[in-house]
Amino acid sequence: MKELFAGQFDYVYFFSGLSFFLLGVICLSIGKARLLKIPWGLLGLFGIAYGLNDWLEMLQIVYGKVEPLTILNLFILATSFIFLLEFARIGLYRIKGKIIKIWVYVPILLLLPLAYKFGIDGWNITIRYFLGFSGAYFASQIIYEFYKTELKDNRSLIFLSAIMALYAILTALVVPKAPFLPANIINTESFYRVFGLPVQLIRGIFALSMAMIVWSYSTTPSDIKYTPPKYFIRFVPTKWLIALTIIVLITTGWIFTNYLDYHAGIGIIKSTKAKTDSSLNRLIKELTLLSKITVSMSKISIIKQAVSDKQLQDIEKVKNILNQHKDKYHALSSMLLNREGMIIASSDGIEQEANRPHSGKPYFKDALQGDNGYYFELGPKYNERKYYISYPVRNISGDIAGVIALTKNIQAEPILHYRLLSIAITFFVCCLVLIFFLSLKRRENLLDLVEKANAELLTVDKMKSDFVSIVSHELRTPLTSIKNATSILLKGGIAKRSVDSDEKELLNIILSNVDRQAKIVSDLLDISKIEENLISINFEITDMTALIQKAVKSLQPQAEGKKINMLFSSDIKEKPASIDPEHTLRIIDNLIVNAIKFTPEGGRITVKVEEANTEVKVTVSDTGIGISAADQEKLFSKFYRSSNVNAKEQKGWGLGLAITKSLVEAQNGKIGVNSEPGKGSSFYFTVPTIRNP
Repeated sequence: MKELFAGQFDYVYFFSGLSFFLLGVICLSIGKARLLKIPWGLLGLFGIAYGLNDWLEMLQIVYGKVEPLTILNLFILATSFIFLLEFARIGLYRIKGKIIKIWVYVPILLLLPLAYKFGIDGWNITIRYFLGFSGAYFASQIIYEFYKTELKDNRSLIFLSAIMALYAILTALVVPKAPFLPANIINTESFYRVFGLPVQLIRGIFALSMAMIVWSYSTTPSDIKYTPPKYFIRFVPTKWLIALTIIVLITTGWIFTNYLDYHAGIGIIKSTKAKTDSSLNRLIKELTLLSKITVSMSKISIIKQAVSDKQLQDIEKVKNILNQHKDKYHALSSMLLNREGMIIASSDGIEQEANRPHSGKPYFKDALQGDNGYYFELGPKYNERKYYISYPVRNISGDIAGVIALTKNIQAEPILHYRLLSIAITFFVCCLVLIFFLSLKRRENLLDLVEKANAELLTVDKMKSDFVSIVSHELRTPLTSIKNATSILLKGGIAKRSVDSDEKELLNIILSNVDRQAKIVSDLLDISKIEENLISINFEITDMTALIQKAVKSLQPQAEGKKINMLFSSDIKEKPASIDPEHTLRIIDNLIVNAIKFTPEGGRITVKVEEANTEVKVTVSDTGIGISAADQEKLFSKFYRSSNVNAKEQKGWGLGLAITKSLVEAQNGKIGVNSEPGKGSSFYFTVPTIRNP
């Protein structure tokens, strides 16, 4: 398993950072309504900050540790855990009304001396032990408390709480190696050595799992049941689809990264044929030179004496020789080992390895065979890509009693640049995919809101229709009674007395208003029937020309009362059509009455019947006030009144044209209007001459 991740730690850190970045973006995308319950935004800021921390670690793996970058790394790490702790503090207050005091930050202040004593390692581990563990642990508890307050049984929050608790343990226990307990025993290196997996990979898997759980929670299906049209496609990206997509992208990116790595290495080898100063040739020269150096160092008398005499008093002289050779040849380290592989003396910087045997190392085993040993190590970090050169040290008797070894870094930056390019491409593609999924999520959320609003509007509209129907039925009976009583009074009442002119005028006003009110009630009832699809159409073969002419004659007196000249014309003498005569009469009556209503005295109204292919077209034109383009779009809507000032003075509820349109369409016809303000209007409707079955 270790071989799989050897030389791959840059990509492991990239994956971990990307997973936390996904967690952050998804948390920040949760709607404001849910943000009121628990501060998901702070959890999102934690994810983004921790992801950035992992990416900075990746850069330090590639290019080596740089102090300003390391300090920035520690600052971002501490900031990410502060976000996590604040998530827990604010979440507890919102859920239970309790406040975690600022004392939670006190333990880390008390440990500042420890952090100061051990430098950057001390700071890093102190932050992880106390800020990281406390933040993740309290966050886990708050998520569980939030689950208990949810009205729905959303068990995804339980899994989120459990994974956060595991992350807390992993953060607190597995830290970078440092020279104090327990970090010198339980650390990232020992975890990798025991389990064969980088701890960053496990953290990345945890972060990706948390991201998918938060996505699942934030896209809980709506209670509204909606069946979209057949041509309308709805697509809700699930957590499984997103996780699978991300895993495929990460795996593809990993393969591509190693492909570039391999071909970059092949390119370096090929370049040796054309360039004598290539990376490979430089490496060969270094190996040849250091091989000779280890041979010469093995022959120095004090080094021979050191492997022969266990009580050597001048060990510092041996260290000085080792340091001189390390500095002179720009080596990473130099060391003298006994036959058991334990370090007798070493150059500065590796004393901490004194108790670790090297007997299992290939370069040590080769040297014990009596010749130079070589070993290239692609360690868990790229700045540990190094090689070892060793040579046996013989005692005064000529027996092999120890090994001298030099270590030097391999310059691998050209290859690493290719790997970083591949990682950058993978990150860019993942960001595009995430933006796509977030756009889909936003679209579906908006559609849910629209569907909910539509459902509520339909409910309100149904209530309105029911109300109108009930009120209309209730009004019809008293209006009939009032009309009958008024008619009796006009005839002198029960006593048959004479009625004077003033009384007649008042009673006629009552009758006129009762008739107008009855017309409104009738229109309301018709609208209710139309909305409930209860209107019945009785088709009959009828002469359209005669029917329209009859309607014009019946309304002629009303037009003459306003001194309006009303004309009838027809291109056809007789035209049978399959229509409902009663409803068609009402259509033409409504159009002519409207024309009379909005045409001033002395105007003209023309009613024309003409044949249009397989249809009969009836047009009612007037020289009235006209209709604006904005009004024409809404003219056939229920309860719509024109914005024209003169039109507002006319009485009515704006139902006539809505009813007219419904009656035309019920007979498979069409209705429309052409008008210009101040120049009159022309309403027309068509009905088929033959009704399709």
